[in-house]
Amino acid sequence: MKELIQEGKIKYWGISEVDEEYLRRAHKVCPVTVIQNRYSMLARQQEKLFSVCDELGITFVAYSPIANGFMSGAYDEKSQFNEKGDYRSFMPQYKSDAIKSSENLMKELKKIADEKKATLVQLSLAWMLNKNKNIIPIPGSRKICRLEENFHSSDIILTAEEIAKIDKLLDESHIPVFGVDK
Repeated sequence: MKELIQEGKIKYWGISEVDEEYLRRAHKVCPVTVIQNRYSMLARQQEKLFSVCDELGITFVAYSPIANGFMSGAYDEKSQFNEKGDYRSFMPQYKSDAIKSSENLMKELKKIADEKKATLVQLSLAWMLNKNKNIIPIPGSRKICRLEENFHSSDIILTAEEIAKIDKLLDESHIPVFGVDK
């Protein structure tokens, strides 16, 4: 990558699914511009990378920022995923016991979202955007209305105290999520 940058063939480069050690090693060889890792309210193990990204000037692109749709609050234990290839049917956060154990968390997050005149999706994205200046979430959207909803999450301001309150709620919840080893 360093040679390609020196030759002018590429301007920036990034890596995905990195930990702190790998990121530091890669950055020493050739400055990394961006990383892409799974990150959401339910998948917070990557937060330890924030200080490294801040230190090195690296952008953190968060994929699956709504935990594969779970943080939308649109699903319950009766939800069926019948579309061919709908991977949510085997994801741990969509199992009935996980949905039941998430009820209190979702209720408390909904209160905060309502106070902000926001949806749960907007709160999830705003939490991320307000938590660290170097985060860019990339939520999937199949509908224009969802794209607009996601866009307006950047209008929501959360204070450090509100973020700490949300983090405490998340710390107290124990919801399994796809792609996260606990």
